[in-house]
Amino acid sequence: MLEVYVLVEKQKSLWMKILTILFFVAGAYFMYATLVGLFIYFAIAVPLLAIGWFLHTRSVEFEYSYFDGDFRFAKIISKQKRKELIGYDVENVIVIAPKGDRSLYQYENNPQVKTRDLSSGKKDAKVYAMVSKVEEGLHMTIFEPDDKYLDAVCIKYRQKVIR
Repeated sequence: MLEVYVLVEKQKSLWMKILTILFFVAGAYFMYATLVGLFIYFAIAVPLLAIGWFLHTRSVEFEYSYFDGDFRFAKIISKQKRKELIGYDVENVIVIAPKGDRSLYQYENNPQVKTRDLSSGKKDAKVYAMVSKVEEGLHMTIFEPDDKYLDAVCIKYRQKVIR
């Protein structure tokens, strides 16, 4: 039995980068005002710089694991806190295919299919979609497996994977 893990770091959005810079600039401005002699601004500068630092250092990673017909997805925040997101049994998986593939067209355009994006957000990444049946209906999970991950799935369940 083969167990495979893939760890993908989520790219920060443009808005998050801009927000981080704004907090640092505002914090620096109020810190400068404190040094000039307006000590009341120190109470504003410290929280602004702390929020800027928190946004700068916060990272999100997604972990995909496959073991003997069991798919598990987890979210790792700042390399400290791990949260299980969702898991699927291979019996409930309909198809695993590259995003934009013709076999996914009926699911991508269906508003009743719930979509969960667990990809990094990078433009050059190979993004796949997994459609599966759950109690609430259909779920589409967007993720970035590597070739080793897909090879492990193809050992037993080749008919469910489109490359």
